[in-house]
Amino acid sequence: MPISKPHSSLGSKNSGSCYNLARYLEKENRELENLLNKNNSLKDIANYSNRKQDFFNHTKSDISIIEVVDSIDNNIKKLCKKDSKFFAPTINFSQEEQEHIISLITEEEVKTVWELNQKQFELYNELLRGYILRVMNNYALNFNRKDKGLLSGDDLLYFAKIEHFRKFKGTDTKTKSGEFKSGDYKPGLNSHVHILVSRKDKTQRLKLTPTTKERSTQRKIGNNDYQVGFDRKKWTDLNEKSFDAYFKYDRPELEKFENQYTLKNGSPFENDKLKQKIKSKALEKRELKQRVSIFDRNDKDVKTIRLKK
Repeated sequence: MPISKPHSSLGSKNSGSCYNLARYLEKENRELENLLNKNNSLKDIANYSNRKQDFFNHTKSDISIIEVVDSIDNNIKKLCKKDSKFFAPTINFSQEEQEHIISLITEEEVKTVWELNQKQFELYNELLRGYILRVMNNYALNFNRKDKGLLSGDDLLYFAKIEHFRKFKGTDTKTKSGEFKSGDYKPGLNSHVHILVSRKDKTQRLKLTPTTKERSTQRKIGNNDYQVGFDRKKWTDLNEKSFDAYFKYDRPELEKFENQYTLKNGSPFENDKLKQKIKSKALEKRELKQRVSIFDRNDKDVKTIRLKK
């Protein structure tokens, strides 16, 4: 499942300017810039330059850090000095999910995004951007404020940034064992997305807090009824369903969020029942894959069908 976390921030305070966070999210571009300065090959220079990622949202895909900071920092009408001004959700993908997305682009085995050619790399990012638009639609709808005009991600003020690499930290097990050094790039596919979203919607009329403990609560001030809350579990579940539908992903039962949630939080009886269900469905899928040939009535021939994983 795409792990969806509605962080308040990424280690920095979110009651002031978002500049520090926005600048932090430019770190991969800065590293690519350093590689550019160390290479004289025109091919390498073009490659590193084309790998840079801009911020994007529902309407644009080439947004500068200046526009990001200016937009978020000025979308704070009626917020007090100590109030949260923005939030920093992250969307993280499993290796299996990333491999599936790449399989839509190329039939070749790809162990790292560096192995994608420029055209494939651009398409990969385009697919990720398309998915994030759906994630932010889910984010908006999960506040249950349709009656106030919050209908989709386009009603939010947000900026997203795709990153493709992760580094080992000193606290990681493989760093402590000496297998890798702190600062080394992690092997494999490590694409993920950071989102910087204003607490206020575009109209600056609504306060939207995804980290609240309330899932859905009706409140009343004077003659005005309104709803507050954000169901983080529901958001994760919606994002998983959006992923599977958008990418045509046949998700294994054990990977499904609802099943993972039950295995982690359910009773022993619920866990045993679910494990039997997962085992039964896996057996059904294996039997289906064994039936790999059918009769084609058009040419009266037997053809082999390779079912997608």
